[in-house]
Amino acid sequence: MSMKRTKKSSGSARGGANEGSLGFNPPSTDVPEWAKAVEGQADGVFTPYVPAKTFARDTFVDHAKFGRGKVLAVDGGRIEVLFSEGVKKLAHGVA
Repeated sequence: MSMKRTKKSSGSARGGANEGSLGFNPPSTDVPEWAKAVEGQADGVFTPYVPAKTFARDTFVDHAKFGRGKVLAVDGGRIEVLFSEGVKKLAHGVA
């Protein structure tokens, strides 16, 4: 006797809309608006983003592709940065 099992549809190949880029670790719900967090800051507060540097929470960064952003979270060798187009996970402290 065989039993047919149906696949559960999650809406996409990598997971649902609320899941992180790798299909797990959903994004924070307390993400501030980019305009309130970043706009109006002086040019001198933005540190150029380089993967070899380490960044602390609430640091302002200037990324070559994504532009200006604010570090929301630090988790080991990764940081979550709020950019105008959304939150991105970036490496930091890489030798």
